Amino acid sequence: MALARPTTEALIDRPHMAPMQAKASRMFRFWSAAYLACGLVALSVGAYYINAKDEGHRAFVVTAYILRIYVFLGLYFITNATLGIFASMAPLKRKRLLYCYTALIALIIFIMVVVSICIWTRTLNINGYYADMWRNEWSDEIKLMFEDQGQCCGFLSRNDSPVASSASCKDESIQHGCMYPVIFYAQHSHRYIYAGLISFCLVGLGCIATIMLLIIDCSSEHRVRLSQSHYWRKRAA
Repeated sequence: MALARPTTEALIDRPHMAPMQAKASRMFRFWSAAYLACGLVALSVGAYYINAKDEGHRAFVVTAYILRIYVFLGLYFITNATLGIFASMAPLKRKRLLYCYTALIALIIFIMVVVSICIWTRTLNINGYYADMWRNEWSDEIKLMFEDQGQCCGFLSRNDSPVASSASCKDESIQHGCMYPVIFYAQHSHRYIYAGLISFCLVGLGCIATIMLLIIDCSSEHRVRLSQSHYWRKRAA
């Protein structure tokens, strides 16, 4: 009596996972959940600055464009993490999705590194950059906020593009400009942005590392199941 043998497709469709593959899958889902959480955080930050009526100093110092780009990052992370979690539920059948997931993470990490470098290069001449912004770009309303809150007048001195209506400029005893308050605030804001981008990159690298382990385990499992299929073919012959 011939032995019934399972086909290769039936072996691949089996829900059972090898212990190493199951462990790699759990690790991958953990990192994907962290990646999803990063997306929710980024989306929340971006949505806040889109809806905020008064964005305060930070939107002028860092620029609202950089802050609002977090919306794009958040949506990208959430969509990509959902794709990865879906693919990890049947990794043998959805290996192409796993490769796509890895490529999308690598792409966004590259973009975030480029954005970080752009922000960093702008800070190389931070004094000159914000001096130009103060003298030529910022409105009196923005400068007024810095002058009143920083107890300063003008940028380098009270004669350097001051807002005459500010309380600080009306006080003749205040002679120093607002360069240091502006620079300190900018550096403080940039640190938060760097911390966010670095955190996102680290989580992305964790996802890539665990997905590589999962793909390796899936490849090994696939070879085992192919061997089983060949064995049953020989037994049935």
